[in-house]
Amino acid sequence: MSITSFLIIIAVFIALMFIYKRADKAVKKMDPKVVKKLNWVGFVVGIAGGIAWYLFHNGIYMLITLAGVVVYFLFYGYDRMEEEQKQ
Repeated sequence: MSITSFLIIIAVFIALMFIYKRADKAVKKMDPKVVKKLNWVGFVVGIAGGIAWYLFHNGIYMLITLAGVVVYFLFYGYDRMEEEQKQ
């Protein structure tokens, strides 16, 4: 891996952490049912993309898997939102 590739990976990671931090406020304002559905969509897309990536060895499926994982972890705390709303 070259230094350029390494720096690009670090920049993408920092950008994802920044997006996650900013998106937290927006996620808390959303309806818990919508958050739960988006969490499941991210999970299914991540799993399906990972399987397709393994089977077809195409780089686009790697990006689909990454997008699914990011969406999944972005909406990960949905169960706490439902519990807070019930009380």
